[in-house]
Amino acid sequence: MNVTVEISDDRYARFRRQAEACRLTADHLLLKLAKRHTPESSDEVPRAKECVKSVAQLAELVERLFKDDEETTVLYRGHGAASFKLLPKIGRCKPNKNSKGDVANERLMLDLFRNQVADRPGIPAVNNWELLAIARHHGLPTRLLDWTRNPLVALYFSVCKEFECRDGLPLREDAQILAWRTGKKNLGKQPPEFDPLKFMGEEVERYIPRVVTPRLRAQSGVFTWHRYPWKEFKIEEGLTRIRVPRVNRKKLEHSLFQLGIHEAALFPDLDGLARHIEWLQTKSH
Repeated sequence: MNVTVEISDDRYARFRRQAEACRLTADHLLLKLAKRHTPESSDEVPRAKECVKSVAQLAELVERLFKDDEETTVLYRGHGAASFKLLPKIGRCKPNKNSKGDVANERLMLDLFRNQVADRPGIPAVNNWELLAIARHHGLPTRLLDWTRNPLVALYFSVCKEFECRDGLPLREDAQILAWRTGKKNLGKQPPEFDPLKFMGEEVERYIPRVVTPRLRAQSGVFTWHRYPWKEFKIEEGLTRIRVPRVNRKKLEHSLFQLGIHEAALFPDLDGLARHIEWLQTKSH
């Protein structure tokens, strides 16, 4: 089926600039975007059972479905695009041309991180588990996947960007919150004894670190550790997907700001403060 789409000259110019940044022609970029949103690709987006358009709706949903009980608790994760998979960041990274393997060298990156933060104030002497947690909360690709105990934090991370990108191209999709009911775990329990960078233990382990960085406390952060980080984590039981319509992103971000959930609160450092002030004082999402 052939489809003709008419767009204005100024919008086409914007596409052309974006295409040049991706090293594509404007027509090629439009073709890729159209293909991404054809019905054939819709099966890739997991279907959500619930939908929230306001903070009040999310609060009602949490009260109705996601209360803790004696044996289980609920962890949350926010995705800016519903088609995102549960895959640790290191599993999504491509190795550079000098790499000997076909996956990014996580151990080398962590060693480089350790060497460079040794003299930084506020970074305690920690084991590999805790260092992974610190590195992940500062953006380093690791085999840890971020979760939170706070549904409002998950909502924030699902709506804080106007849209997510994949391969340099925008994904104008609905956002999604994942609510995972799972067994309770002793907060004081030590991490597993094995090296987290080795292929040992279960395929997926829940890891609750000590509060070794203010970001962990602010975000009520917990992790899952993945033995095979390039393998999608498919939760068979206890997972509820909650759709957040794309048109509601901006309104929800402002509602969360009024409740004290914003960049400066979740990232209590100078970077987070600067981003929050920029959001307050400039025309942005």
